[in-house]
Formats: sequence, structure tokens, C-alpha cells
Amino acid sequence: MALDSSKQIPSGREQFSPSGIDFELLVKLSNEAVILLEFNGKPFFISPAAERLFGWRAEKLAGHLDSLVHVTGSNANADLLQQILSGNGDPARPLPHADLQFRSAFGPVIWAEISTHLLESSAGTPYAFAVFLRSIAKRKQLEVQLEAATQTDPVTGLFNRRAFEDNLKREWAIALREKTHTSLIRVSLDRFDALAEHNGPAAAEDCLSRVAETLKDIARRPADITARTATSEFSILLPRTHELGAETISAYIHLAIRDLGIPNLDNGRGDRVVTASVGAACAVVEQTGVSESPDFILSAAENCVFQARQEGGNRVKTIMNVLAR
Repeated sequence: MALDSSKQIPSGREQFSPSGIDFELLVKLSNEAVILLEFNGKPFFISPAAERLFGWRAEKLAGHLDSLVHVTGSNANADLLQQILSGNGDPARPLPHADLQFRSAFGPVIWAEISTHLLESSAGTPYAFAVFLRSIAKRKQLEVQLEAATQTDPVTGLFNRRAFEDNLKREWAIALREKTHTSLIRVSLDRFDALAEHNGPAAAEDCLSRVAETLKDIARRPADITARTATSEFSILLPRTHELGAETISAYIHLAIRDLGIPNLDNGRGDRVVTASVGAACAVVEQTGVSESPDFILSAAENCVFQARQEGGNRVKTIMNVLAR
């Protein structure tokens, strides 16, 4: 029966019959996007929410369905949905349910949670696909913010140790594959514990922040990775950087930190200002098949820092390694 809005909603055991409910109108009012397609990919219903999600009117959106899914790498759900939208879907195959990226009229790709179902006749014969999409842009934004928070040192705003090591593994794998030079610089502030003890935590944090800004200004290429990897230690990863480049940047870092003129009265060997012991390692692979982990270049740079400290600090030590089999 038709729904009479002038009547009060019945209570108790009284029930409405669903036969008079306009379900298409309910779908149109919903914020969940719906696309109904025949097996040949021809849409016979595109909801207004789908138009809002992708930024095209239904007629134009229908022309973009075969290229709507933004496929990156191997993604079974993306492939299955793309086949459905392009008219090559097989109702006997698994139906995609996943978070996927899509092209849109807005330019950048958008994120949506999708679920796919089969529509069946009263006899139980499938005749169409129903694709439901819900924007998850806000959720993805929060995930990005959370990921950034877990990768960032709260004092300096640089990458933290975990993020640095993740980037190092990735860049080292590229260097092994492409046989390119990789340089890693360790920067350890001399007598920092004494500075923190005598001047207080606020002065210590100010020192770290100023040094961090200096390092960011020096390692400014998009591929360069700068991180705070210990209390008073920084690490800089320089992909595709030769030994001469590592030596030059290390020397510049050493001078730039000293020239900040941050007072550290206990650093007698450094003119009573903050100085740094800098260690740099450069490595290149000359043959394929080398299996050394990034621990190799990490320990090489750390050994250089240790040697600089042993010699009194406030200096630079570098090493070049060629990996071959």
C-alpha cells in the first residue's frame, strides 16, 4: 500500500507493507552511490550520489566507466571491478569488495569503499551487477595524518628513526638493482648531554630544532632523507650521490652547525659552542647479485662517527666502499 505521511507511524505489532515503498526514490536520496549495470557494461541506473562522487552527470559518467578504476600495481579487486564496469565481468567470478581509487572530474584520484552484488530475477537467474560506492576521503586523510605522525620526530619535525630505516631499505634496494651510488651521513652533536644538563630541556630542544633546520636546508633535494635517529644524532640519506658529494656535504654540515654559534660551555674543544662529529659512508654496487643489507652502510657511517669522536670530535670522517662479487 502507499505510504500516507499524514498518518502516525503505527506501533506494537502493526507493520507497513513494503509493496508501496518507492525504493528507487530512497536510493536517490541516499549518500551511498549506486551503479546498476547489465553484464555487457551498459548502465541502466546511476544514482545522484554517484554523480556527486565522481563529478559527472549520469550520461557522461556512463562514458567513463571503462576507465574509472585507477589501477596501480597488482590489485585483484581493482581488476575485477574494472572488468565489470567495462562489460567484461563474469558473474561466476568473485565479486570485488575493497577500498579502491578512482578517476574523477575533479582531477585527483578519489578513494571509495566499494561492494558489488548480483541482481537476480524472481527465478534466481542473475541479470545485472549492482556496485555500491561510499566516499572514504576523510578516513584516508586521517590515515595519512596518522601515518605522518608515526613517522615524525615531535621535537624537530624531521623523520624519526623508524621512518628513516624504512626509506633506507627502499633506496638501498633501488641502488642494488640499478648499481648507483648511495651516501649516508651521521651527525652526532658533541657534548650534547652537558648542554642539556646545564642549560635545561628548553635550550636543548631549541638546539635540536636549529640544527634540524640547518640540515633540511643543506639536504634539500626531493630524494634526500633527513631524520633524527637518536637523542643528539641525525642521519641524512643521499641517494645517487658519489663520494665527492658526500664529502662536500659533510664538510658543509660540520661548518654550518658550528657557525650557528649555539653556546655549549662544556664543549671546550669546540670553542664552547655546539659542534658535531660527522661520519659519511658512500657505497656503490659494481655487480648484480650483491645481497648486503642496508646495515652495511649504516655501520660504515657509524664507524666514521665513532672515529671522529675518538679523535676529539668536531671533525668529519668519510669512507668509500665498493660492493662486488
